Amino acid sequence: MEEDLLSNLDADGILTLTINRPAKRNAMSKAVERLLQTTTRDAAIDPAVKVVILTGAGGSFCAGGDISTFGQADPGDPMGKKYADDPVWLDVELRYERLMRNGDAPLNLHNMGKPTIAMVRGPAAGAGLALAAACDFRIASENAMLTTAFSNIGASGDYLGSYFITKLVGAGKAKQLYFFSDKLSAAGALQIGLVDRVVADQSLEEETYAFARRLAAGPPVAYRLIKQNINAALDNKVDEVLALESRNMVRSLATEDSREAIRAFLEKRQARFTGR
Repeated sequence: MEEDLLSNLDADGILTLTINRPAKRNAMSKAVERLLQTTTRDAAIDPAVKVVILTGAGGSFCAGGDISTFGQADPGDPMGKKYADDPVWLDVELRYERLMRNGDAPLNLHNMGKPTIAMVRGPAAGAGLALAAACDFRIASENAMLTTAFSNIGASGDYLGSYFITKLVGAGKAKQLYFFSDKLSAAGALQIGLVDRVVADQSLEEETYAFARRLAAGPPVAYRLIKQNINAALDNKVDEVLALESRNMVRSLATEDSREAIRAFLEKRQARFTGR
């Protein structure tokens, strides 16, 4: 049986995570949720990983949670199997604690010191859209369809979508997206800033990997610190951002990569970064 989440690291340091349930439009099973948490956590500290691409198999990105599995235990979770019928395990408090874990994957994509890219083809709905919004960049096929979807099932939403989508499009537009759950075309998503680029469907992989290779060739330490600065700017006060930015500038200029970049500039050649 194939894994629900495929992981492939290429020679350029680009890690591709592919949700692999095409028959379900890549709706997330309990196994996908668990695997996304662990693989994104590991990618954050793997020195060989320079860029992460999140995508879906076949013609879909991710249709959100698999409603047919709601309330079911994760067969790969020993504790879930052990307590599957335990009323304490099924009560509100522990359900809340388990749902909190779903925030690990989007948080990892957002916080890791490496560029993350959502390569979106077809539907990105509910938790799938939230995962895409948590990435640093979103490159969409012209046939992409994006929707929050949660209100359609009488739910308020999870996977930190209300945070990341609001940061991308603003509170007013986010409320429209969540209240109505309207389906948004790729062009419409581009217009409001929900995606960064829209490309022809047949060019999606080529364009995304070209973009990822440019990032993979860059200075890893500087990228990590740039991401820290910009993430901090989302929520922190200006003097806190100034302090972080100043500290990170000193740190980045002390790296061998910075010295190499300066030498390459003076010698009119391409810099070769090592992450040191």
